[in-house]
Amino acid sequence: MSTNVRSPYSQKIRTVLLVLATVLALLTTGLVTFSLAEGAQSDSMARYPGSGAQSVPRSTEILLQLSPGWADAADDLSIQVTGSDGSPVPGHTAVNSSGILSFVPEDQLDAGRTTVEVLHHTATGDGEDQTLDSWQFTVNQARDLTEGAGGSLLLIARDGTADSYLAEILRAEGFMSFDTVAPDEVTADLLAHHAVVVVGAGSASGSHVEALETWVAKGGDLVTLRPEGQLATLGGLTPAGGAVQDGYLTIDTSSSVGAGLTGESMQFHGAAGIYETNAAAGEGAADGHSPETAVVAVLSSAVDDPTVHPAVTWNDVGTSGGHVVTFTYDLATSVLLTRQGNPAWAGQERDGSAPIRPNDLFTGGADEDDYLDLSRIGVPQADEQMRLLGNTLVMLHDDTGPLPRFWYLPHGKNAAIVMTADDHGTDDGTRESFERMLGLDAPGCEVRLWECHRATSWFYPESPLTDSQAASYQEQGFDLGVHATTDCADWTPESLNAAFQTSLMEFRDKYSSLRDQRGHRLHCIANSQWLEQASIGLRWGIRFDMNYYNWPPGWIQDRAGYMTGSALPMRFSDVDGRIINVFQQESHLVNETWNGSSAAIEQLIDAAEDERGYYGAFGTHYDFSDAFDRQLMEIAAERDIPMVSAQQLLDFTEGRNASSFANVSYTDPGAAASGADEDTLEMTWEIDVDDRASDLLQAMVPLRSGDRLLASISKDGTPLDFHVRQIKGITYAFFPAANGSFEARYR
Repeated sequence: MSTNVRSPYSQKIRTVLLVLATVLALLTTGLVTFSLAEGAQSDSMARYPGSGAQSVPRSTEILLQLSPGWADAADDLSIQVTGSDGSPVPGHTAVNSSGILSFVPEDQLDAGRTTVEVLHHTATGDGEDQTLDSWQFTVNQARDLTEGAGGSLLLIARDGTADSYLAEILRAEGFMSFDTVAPDEVTADLLAHHAVVVVGAGSASGSHVEALETWVAKGGDLVTLRPEGQLATLGGLTPAGGAVQDGYLTIDTSSSVGAGLTGESMQFHGAAGIYETNAAAGEGAADGHSPETAVVAVLSSAVDDPTVHPAVTWNDVGTSGGHVVTFTYDLATSVLLTRQGNPAWAGQERDGSAPIRPNDLFTGGADEDDYLDLSRIGVPQADEQMRLLGNTLVMLHDDTGPLPRFWYLPHGKNAAIVMTADDHGTDDGTRESFERMLGLDAPGCEVRLWECHRATSWFYPESPLTDSQAASYQEQGFDLGVHATTDCADWTPESLNAAFQTSLMEFRDKYSSLRDQRGHRLHCIANSQWLEQASIGLRWGIRFDMNYYNWPPGWIQDRAGYMTGSALPMRFSDVDGRIINVFQQESHLVNETWNGSSAAIEQLIDAAEDERGYYGAFGTHYDFSDAFDRQLMEIAAERDIPMVSAQQLLDFTEGRNASSFANVSYTDPGAAASGADEDTLEMTWEIDVDDRASDLLQAMVPLRSGDRLLASISKDGTPLDFHVRQIKGITYAFFPAANGSFEARYR
């Protein structure tokens, strides 16, 4: 992070050079004007978005950094924008004191190819406008981030609640094939076409509950969060009054659904209802089904004070095989707040060290407990609770058939290190680090396949790295961009937007050969609000945010772990379930926090590789003030842990999220063909893999279905090898995910 602001001497040099350039331009204005009037486009002028840029956000502004001579003629310039349908885009053109000509659209841009023309309105000659510059870029297609790809899972989510965030949780756990509906869209026919239904806490009441009761009684499998009334009764629970606020839960790891998960108590955020489970005797005992509700996890108000009240339960319903799993707290809200911190503390300086940073969202005070219990920082609490939901879905779905999913990282890896530097104007830090990494490459390695080691560097325009050097490193697979700065000051939304504009355009003015950057970490990790940084960054194309950062050292106190409770990239959201299309990735391994020690690196890798199974990607920070980047490289290379850039992890995550299973079906050949093995279950499906995840993604299916064991998998009629792994208490068959048709036989 380094709290040093940009060197005043380098700023003075830039000012002197700018004055000289202005004088020279004024002396040669006629020559420059003539050249441009002849139609020559000024590639030396910095543009945003860049020419040919893809996946541009719909909320973008359009910018052109004017050369000094043209800045004086700014009143005679305008920007004309044409949408993909050929229609003009209404908006406002302005120029600021730095000579940045901007166009702010009145509404969000439409998806597709957008054309920009910068016009010079001249009163000489025939009076026609002259084109000073023109370029094109492509705007993102609008997406509903609450939707899945369709499939056997159904998510019931009420608008304006955190229910919608369950969609992001399902994706993080590798379940892409789901449908999302509002409560008033639930029908008996819709339920009949799904194997497992998840009901968000905000959807716990309404007319749809009666349809859910009927469906479960006929054998349906239901997961419900923080239920009310009828849903609580259906789950075998009776409200006992009161609630546990911001407490703890402890998983029973001897239960089938909790096996393989952590047995340590974990925090949850929000309120958990207090319920009593069914009595030991009652209706249903005569039909051979246990009337008791099994407790999978229990609640407590304090870290080491478990109670008898359930946090998660499993209830068998009726005689047709229906089940209800109940989370007595709102898992979606809890995961969201565990990752993003306490929104009530936004804008508060809580640790006594300016500026306001992300850790202030987790830091208590003299009369308040920390939002993160540091005794549990070594447990990825959000991830483990999401995996408890994942285990639940797989086990419930087995009533219908095996539930396929995707693994977290390429090639079935348990861990990856996201190598990201903040270069504050070092003489040669970025170049030397990149060259050292190139020296680790195996001959013939492919960057796209995560076979080569690569990194990101965010740096100041004052860097001695030239544009051609930067372009060469980008061509070799490295990720480069600006380290935007507010000069370590707290910000308002307006000042942060201005800081992005200034930093990005200064950077593009020097490094015109580089693509628009997608990842970022703000200088000093200044974070004055709760969600605004992600929203404002999105305007500037930032899709991968690494500002959540294990710091300061006096608070962390040498505890390796997960400030956000997670090692998985997931999108930001507000408390009402409005998902922002920007991924949050924690910076777990921070050179300043560890003061040159490599202990945290080893500890996080160990936790991912050993029986704990704390899988994920570990974000880093180094600024070439010490040897931390070398330690990361040495340990990762020795232990065969991929080192990747922020852009690589973003590409893979988006590709994984855009991949899906389709047309999954289950048949019993023995029931249809005389003489066939009646104990055989046949499962068929198709896989559609996004290009960004091609040759990287691993699929997985449970090794067992009921009493049957997986005997074979084939792709497009050809037998396929698979390898077996136990993940969080469930044994899976892993195999490469590729486009095609698949078949599995269980006997």
